[in-house]
Amino acid sequence: MSSTDAATVSVVIPYSAQHTPERMLEEAKRSVARQSVPTETIVVEDPEGRGPAATRNRGIERATTRYVAFLDADDLWKPDKLERQLGRMERTGAGLCLDGDPSMSRDDFLYELFVGDLNEVMSSILLDTEQVDVRFEERLGRWEDHLFALEASHAGVCLCRETFTVRYHETSMSADRIDPSHYLTEGKKYVAFASDRVPEIRPFTYVFYRQMYFAMGYYLHRDGEYRDAMTYFVRSLQIGVSPLPVVGLLGSSIFYLVFDVLLGSDRSTESK
Repeated sequence: MSSTDAATVSVVIPYSAQHTPERMLEEAKRSVARQSVPTETIVVEDPEGRGPAATRNRGIERATTRYVAFLDADDLWKPDKLERQLGRMERTGAGLCLDGDPSMSRDDFLYELFVGDLNEVMSSILLDTEQVDVRFEERLGRWEDHLFALEASHAGVCLCRETFTVRYHETSMSADRIDPSHYLTEGKKYVAFASDRVPEIRPFTYVFYRQMYFAMGYYLHRDGEYRDAMTYFVRSLQIGVSPLPVVGLLGSSIFYLVFDVLLGSDRSTESK
C-alpha cells in the first residue's frame, strides 16, 4: 500500500459573507465531499476582517492531517483533484502540488508564478506538511498566495492540469476596484519578501517591476489620472521596451492633451 492510499486531506476554506454568498460556500464544500479520498473540511470565517492570509494560517493550525489543501469559497474542485495530486506527489516526492503543466521544471515554475502566466493558484494548492512548514505572510495585502507557493516550492513542486474551476462574481475580492497606490505599495513589499526568502527569483525582479509599472499606468489611466499614468508607462519602458506600455503611453498622452490641456483650458476660460 502506498503512503497516500488512505491519506485524509484537511481542506481549509476561508470564508467571508461579505465577499462570497453562502450558497457558493455550500457548493464548494460539496465539491470537497465528492473527492475520491477522505477529507476533513475546515471552514474558517474572518469576522474581524484580518484578510485571507490570517484566515488561512488559522486553518493550517486547525488541520489534523499530514496533507493540507486550500479551496477558496467561490471556487470548485474537479472530482479527482486530490487523488491525482496525491499520486503525483508520491511519484515525484514533491512537498507541494498545484495546477499547471506537469512538464514544467521548478525553475520554470518559479518564473511563471513570479512574472509569468501562472496566476490563479490558491484553490489548487496541496501541501505535505512533513516537508513544508510555511505560513502566509499576513503583512501582505496582495500576492500572499504567490509568496506562499514560492516559499513552499523549496520542498519540490509537482503540477497537475485542470484541478479546479474559478467562479467570478460581483462581490468577490478579485472584483474589488484596485487602488493604484495600494497596488504599488503591496507590489514593492512582495518583491522584498520574495527576493529575501526565495533568492532564485531575484534575476526576474526587473520583469516584475516592468509589469507592475505598466499596471500602475493602466489603473491611473482608468481613473483619469493621465499625466501620472504617462509617468508609469515611461518607467515601465525604461526597464524594458514592450508593446503594451508604448500603446499605453500614446493613449494617455492623447487623453492628457485632450481632456487636461485643451478641455481643461476651455473650462478654465468659461469659469472666468
